[in-house]
Amino acid sequence: MVSLFLLIIFIKYKTAEGLVNPAPIVFGDIGQNVTIHSRIKEISSYYTYISWYRLRPSGKVEHLAYFSSFTAKFGRYSGQLPKGSDTAYLNFSSATIADSGRYFSVAGTALSLTPGSYSVLAITDPKSLPVMRVFLNRTGAVVCELKGGGPTWSDPQWETDDAKDGLTLQAETFIDAQGAFIRSSILSLKDGIRALNCVCTHITGVIIRTRVMQDSKDQCQLLRYLFPLAVVLLLVTVTASGLWAWRRRKQSPIAQGMDSTYGI
Repeated sequence: MVSLFLLIIFIKYKTAEGLVNPAPIVFGDIGQNVTIHSRIKEISSYYTYISWYRLRPSGKVEHLAYFSSFTAKFGRYSGQLPKGSDTAYLNFSSATIADSGRYFSVAGTALSLTPGSYSVLAITDPKSLPVMRVFLNRTGAVVCELKGGGPTWSDPQWETDDAKDGLTLQAETFIDAQGAFIRSSILSLKDGIRALNCVCTHITGVIIRTRVMQDSKDQCQLLRYLFPLAVVLLLVTVTASGLWAWRRRKQSPIAQGMDSTYGI
């Protein structure tokens, strides 16, 4: 029964007006109180309760908090009914990284449910330096990700040695399953590009840079063929040296015997 109810909530959320025009990302620091909001599709003075839900990256919907005319606090969360307003608020007390995610509200009466727009919450640690990583995706494009950077960090930008302007093909932001906020930039490699820099800049001027070196296809093939050839040459050399030493040891007693015979 609970699963069916959550399914109905999810379907209503998917058809909500706020999904087309989502709210901006709300940033917060670890340990601080943070407030997010959700825009209700219809204004009404007859709402008797409002519930908040969290949408996990896996698609799972979790019930988070429930508020009514008699209840304005639910564990670490506090909120109130949107009486005569189109906006509902949810406050997090002592936010943690695990609180990062996508949330939406549902206002209800005895006969109806009205979904609200979603809000994205990103909790970061301002005392920690973000982590940058660069890798190839399945299509062969280069992906640069900055993990843990707050609003004071720029999106990843691409630079080449012969271009002063940053190169950005596709940029996106998301929150992973552990609650880390990630800025991502994807760049397709072009012929002639041998060196790339992924750069993120802080408002204070601090820069995180990762350099990517790409060999040409011919060079990669040459290295691929030279490596087994070097192994074969090494084996031949070791084998020949062993045979030469074995023959020397075998011939030494014969030579000594001949010297003794002629000496009598």
